[in-house]
Amino acid sequence: MAKKSSNIKGARKYKTIEKKTIEKAANPAFFSKNNFVSFLQNNRRVLRFLGIYLFYIVLFTGIYILFQDRFTFLSTMTANALSGVLSVFGVDSSSYGQSVYMNGFSVMIIDECTGMYELLVYAGCVLAYPTTLRNKFLGIALGIPAMIIVNMLRLVFLSFVGMLYPALFSYVHYYLWQVTFIFLIVMFILLWIEKIVKNTIN
Repeated sequence: MAKKSSNIKGARKYKTIEKKTIEKAANPAFFSKNNFVSFLQNNRRVLRFLGIYLFYIVLFTGIYILFQDRFTFLSTMTANALSGVLSVFGVDSSSYGQSVYMNGFSVMIIDECTGMYELLVYAGCVLAYPTTLRNKFLGIALGIPAMIIVNMLRLVFLSFVGMLYPALFSYVHYYLWQVTFIFLIVMFILLWIEKIVKNTIN
């Protein structure tokens, strides 16, 4: 019985706290100028990072769109590299322009397949993070080649899926690997912070 009473008191306390929170949020003063300024001050480092990150993303994306015609060689290079890697794995493949042909299956390497957009996101995060220029340079110099390698492994994996299980190609391409690549970007950034940025601080 004592335990039940304790649970009842705990439930009442929780409801009281919840009620006060709702009343506080419903109070117009909760959204006052002072509270807004306080929020900005308490989260100024996060907001500064987001602002700088968005600046770099807009800048990089604008440059890429403006000179997009000059970056078409990346698709051709990626197609040639993919064909070469597949040949190493014993696949009879050939490339022509942005297209790669292999064992009755073919893919076209477009901008999204080069990993360029993922590289821009990663570079924007590294450049926006509050650390030294040396750490940022190391983050770019080590992270971008690693992501290029991962992207090539992604294309090789997708090619084998297309050859062996063509019905699954679209799902693996548009869903599985999109989520996986986002996860890998986050992992690369966290690894950079843990192994390079924090070691510099210490």
